[in-house]
Amino acid sequence: MIQNKRGFTLVEMLVTMAVFIVVIAISGDAFNSILKHTSKLFRSEESNIEGIVGLEVLRHDLQQAGFGLFTEPWTSEYQEAAALPASAYNDSTDNVPRPFVAGNNIAAVTDTSGDSGAKFDVLADTDYLAIKATTVGRNRVSQKWTYLKYSSNDVYPNSWLSAAENFATNDRVILLRRQIGSTGQSTTIVSDTGGDFYYAYSNTAFSHLTSSGASVYSVYGVDSSPTTPRMPFNRSDYFVARPQDTTSVPSVCAPNSGILYKTTVNLVDGKLNYIPVLDCVADMQIVLGWDMDGNGAVETYSNADGTLFNTPLALASNAVTNTLSNSNNNTAATTPNIRNSLKIVKVYILAQQGRLDPGYTSPSPILTGDVGESSLTRSVNISANGWLNYRWKLYRIIIRPKNLPANQ
Repeated sequence: MIQNKRGFTLVEMLVTMAVFIVVIAISGDAFNSILKHTSKLFRSEESNIEGIVGLEVLRHDLQQAGFGLFTEPWTSEYQEAAALPASAYNDSTDNVPRPFVAGNNIAAVTDTSGDSGAKFDVLADTDYLAIKATTVGRNRVSQKWTYLKYSSNDVYPNSWLSAAENFATNDRVILLRRQIGSTGQSTTIVSDTGGDFYYAYSNTAFSHLTSSGASVYSVYGVDSSPTTPRMPFNRSDYFVARPQDTTSVPSVCAPNSGILYKTTVNLVDGKLNYIPVLDCVADMQIVLGWDMDGNGAVETYSNADGTLFNTPLALASNAVTNTLSNSNNNTAATTPNIRNSLKIVKVYILAQQGRLDPGYTSPSPILTGDVGESSLTRSVNISANGWLNYRWKLYRIIIRPKNLPANQ
């Protein structure tokens, strides 16, 4: 039997190797392309998850605005933030606190009152938002409340079934008295026997009070500290800033972009406690929707401080601006104010999505807001800032503050 014992020729080997190399090269290039796309997708989804989680904190605080605040003038004094920029949005020393206070396209300013001694540069032309309520604090006491019960010879606080929901002895709390009459509802802060606006909680702390059939007494937590709180509520401010310590800025962020911070005003010294909410932020803009005539519908939208609005009003042109400062009495239903007139709060945040991508060119400029409200917000010049090779996403938070009478 004849057998063919020939091997492969050199030409056959070279052709086979060439084909093999081409296949490997094509496969490698395809793998690199898939890997590059997957990496972009992963970074994009990472940014989305961070945005969703962080901005839910902002949404929560927006919904809480006005909770536990008194509405009637008060003779005693209190203090809020100790330094700029936060002190520009104070209502102290003896004014009724506004649920919302906002600044529009503020100038660049450095905050030197950080609780850790760090300094933060607020980005120019971004909006500033201060939210006031007892529940926007970070301590456990601020999340609690109860009401007073009375018998024929005593007034005492209600105890909830869950011990975790009850106040501890010496927790700092405030007492509000709600009265409903022919002119509406009023909420007055009730001082303790020493004239302070706060009480050191105990089961007998309110025994000096007398019951009133037309009044409802509610107790709201402020702080667990044994020291004297500066104000009878908590306050949380949101703004875009860049820490002067550059190691605190993620290296993936576009140059000179900022971080959206939630800050709480320290109840002891008025300094700010910084909590980063969202990294790599270019801008934040605020739009407010108003029911100026009390018919239940939004007639106009304004910018953050009420200096611009997009619908002609039957009222004076400065009606919204006056409303932003006229919050001291919600029993006068004919006098528009924040509690009676603010229906909608819109917050727009322009943030980076993913990392630097040399193969991508972003559109520029980008509007931080919706087209119908372009006169109330602003556009960010992506090109001038050197951000063309970054992707940008516009986050929208739209809420109706449920603790304001305008939405009840």
